[in-house]
Amino acid sequence: MAYTIKTYIADTAEVSSADKKLSVSLKPDGFSFTVFSGNRHLLHYCDVALDTTGSIATISADIKALFADKKIMTFGFKEAELIATTELSSWLPEHLYERGRERQYLSLVGNTKSGTTCFSDYNELLKSYVVFSADSTAVSAFKITFPGIRVRCQYSKLVVPEFVQQSDPVMLLNVRRGCCDIVASSGGQLQLSNSYECPTQGDVMYRALNLAKSLGIDNTALTLWLCGDVDKSTYDMFIKYFPQVKLYTGHPFTCNNEEFRNIHVYRDVLVF
Repeated sequence: MAYTIKTYIADTAEVSSADKKLSVSLKPDGFSFTVFSGNRHLLHYCDVALDTTGSIATISADIKALFADKKIMTFGFKEAELIATTELSSWLPEHLYERGRERQYLSLVGNTKSGTTCFSDYNELLKSYVVFSADSTAVSAFKITFPGIRVRCQYSKLVVPEFVQQSDPVMLLNVRRGCCDIVASSGGQLQLSNSYECPTQGDVMYRALNLAKSLGIDNTALTLWLCGDVDKSTYDMFIKYFPQVKLYTGHPFTCNNEEFRNIHVYRDVLVF
């Protein structure tokens, strides 16, 4: 088997429910997933290192073996979604979008890499589609393992009413390896949703300060939410420049197993 479980936590008294939902988040070195039921009651969390350089059949077999090992069915979910992070994307108002032209839309903003497929994800809040590219092999393996799974983009998971509709200025940073996704809003309106190349954590800081200035937002009045691949030293660096820094772990959830409370809140975002 080509996978390694880095973290696994299960509910101490799993709730029997037909209302189970699955969310998978792809990463450069594997994926993480959560299973929850009802009104966001957390049942399972797992962070997995997985070799995605193999064939679709091999990756699918590894995913099925992992779920079988943890006695989690790969079917019967009320909803299942796969969050694919991307470095090539474009927002498109719904009245301009035509299904099947995703690659043409992306060609206007960059060149899609070999081994990637183009997708689109609708965001109800913005009444727009985000068109994006994602790894063909990994996405195909999950679509085979979980028939009907919805392929989504990190942007739609970060552009949420809790942030965009606030009257006070808000900035959300999702830090990834070598880059970061930044969402900014002010006065109840989305101001920015974009990715930037940021080789170091200092570059992330510079980008955040520069964007706040260019948007005319006072960083002392701004609430900054951090998530993704950051650590405590990065958090401490940001609070020197942004007095209101919070760690974003997604929507509130309930749990019976208190281990869930100790999930590394910097790295894995439970927005699912």
